[in-house]
Amino acid sequence: MPFASLLRLLMIVQIALALRLDNMFVWRMGAKVTVLRIVLLALVACVWLTLSARAEIILQRIDTDRGVVILLKGAFALADDPQALAREVSATGAKVITFDSDGGNVVSAIAYGRVIRSLGLSSFQPRATQCVSACALAFVGAVIRHAEPGSIGVHQSSFSANAVLDGHTAVAAVQQMTAQIMTYLLEMGVDPKLLQLSLSVAPNDMRYLTAAEMDEYNVTAGLQNAVPETLPDTTMTPSDETTAHEEEERPLTNEDRALAFVSAYYQAWSLGNAEALVFMDRAYNETVSFYGKPRSRIYVVDEKVKFVMRWPVRAYNVKPGTATVSCAAYCVVAGIVDWYARRDVGYGVSSGSARFLISWDPSTQKIASESGEVLDVDKDAVAPVRVLSQWYDQNAVCRGTVDNTERTQAACTYREVIAAKLKAVGWCYAGEGQAAYQTDWHKCDITGSSFANGSLASKADFPRPARYAVTERFTGRTKLPDFRGRDRKFNSFRTRIRNGMREGPNFAGHFSVIQIGCGTGCTFAIVGDNNSGRPANFPRGGEENMYMQLHFEIGSRLLAAQWLDYKANKCFVEFFDYNRKKWELISKLDVGSSDACYRTVAENLR
Repeated sequence: MPFASLLRLLMIVQIALALRLDNMFVWRMGAKVTVLRIVLLALVACVWLTLSARAEIILQRIDTDRGVVILLKGAFALADDPQALAREVSATGAKVITFDSDGGNVVSAIAYGRVIRSLGLSSFQPRATQCVSACALAFVGAVIRHAEPGSIGVHQSSFSANAVLDGHTAVAAVQQMTAQIMTYLLEMGVDPKLLQLSLSVAPNDMRYLTAAEMDEYNVTAGLQNAVPETLPDTTMTPSDETTAHEEEERPLTNEDRALAFVSAYYQAWSLGNAEALVFMDRAYNETVSFYGKPRSRIYVVDEKVKFVMRWPVRAYNVKPGTATVSCAAYCVVAGIVDWYARRDVGYGVSSGSARFLISWDPSTQKIASESGEVLDVDKDAVAPVRVLSQWYDQNAVCRGTVDNTERTQAACTYREVIAAKLKAVGWCYAGEGQAAYQTDWHKCDITGSSFANGSLASKADFPRPARYAVTERFTGRTKLPDFRGRDRKFNSFRTRIRNGMREGPNFAGHFSVIQIGCGTGCTFAIVGDNNSGRPANFPRGGEENMYMQLHFEIGSRLLAAQWLDYKANKCFVEFFDYNRKKWELISKLDVGSSDACYRTVAENLR
């Protein structure tokens, strides 16, 4: 008998035994849940027998006498569309969701969890199927949650098999994801100690939660037992009862959720371009008041795309103690955010503080209005001085007190969140083999250009910029294009081109590469000659080359372009020589599936 058939037979036997046992015993959660369990186990088995395994989310309708139940099956991936679940619920009127998933991408699972919460769904997890790893995050998104012991499994998050990360990047990624998960668990009313338990289990192992643990961490919630396990203590005095009630955990309010959302917003904005834009694409209502003007969600996201293309390295952190929130129809969150941003090319750095004002819509859990103003800019800054200042302040509270109060614990936790952001933008705090004087924040030691001098050198078959070096250096004044005459075909983008060229050359001696957004994930590039003022098109971009990233240097004619081919589900890096104002394709590398395009060019070439 084939192995797959044997597994299916074993599952049928398990379900049959479960059905028989349920007929013999009355489950303490009540007859309704017992009936639901019987129906789900039988129908999930039928679905499992008829569907082949696929590495993507499948939504399956299960008809019961109490209505439709949605079965979410498969592995979570960044390419998933959680709104498909909303459409399915709208079409079926389903109130309950169940899972059959071994996990997958954490960001996608969290996105599904938030959609589940916004839909007001309940979740029910039988042990015959399982919801483990990242799936547990989606499960806790439900308002009312029940799971059989051993059906929910947790462990440490891990990188995908084809992820190529250096030590600093890996540590930063882990810390950032840990902070995101903690924020999400708090948002869903789950005890963050669940994360602590997860981190104690190796990625290649699994810890299945007992009924007591799920109750303790609030993984299960909202169901009242028909018969209490213990009788109330009749000796409790009124004052004791009041004290016990006061010590119960306060339920999350809209104010709590709004603050958590803004924290997650700036956490996401500090991630890489792809991850940041995935969050932003889902963060806004379809119509938004954006800095005083009514705008579409698409317009706002396009503005975000333009910004991240210009400033791909970012660290944004809300200044502790400045955030305030007030809720009515909308929740208005105001505060001060410190930022640091850096370009990949041109050595531009921006640092400062800004006041933000975000109106969060509790009904959609998205932004209805966004505005703010710059308060201060650090002229000629080279370091993330304001974000560093936040770290030092939190470190002083964390290490400078001998007690273990909530304030101390919060400072220590927030210090690590800030540290992760600093490391992600290239700042290090001590390290192996460092001298005592280095036991402080300093710029990570990187020798030479990340593109040209060795940090990408493990792949020997791609061109090196030094081979295409230029000796010419631009001097004098930039000549701008003639948009009314010779260059009128570029007139629609004249402002972006002028602004880009006025910043000076950044490629091949005297050229300016200007990348322009054309929608979510869509960009194209124009190359302006600062000597002649003549603009030219780059041969890649638009919807055929999505999520395009460009890597280039002022001292070389070589330009690397990374882009996603949706039809082939492939990520490619191409190398061009811009010789005598003509683009010559030198080579093309297949660097992996679509997920590879969420990494930088440098990471994919290591």
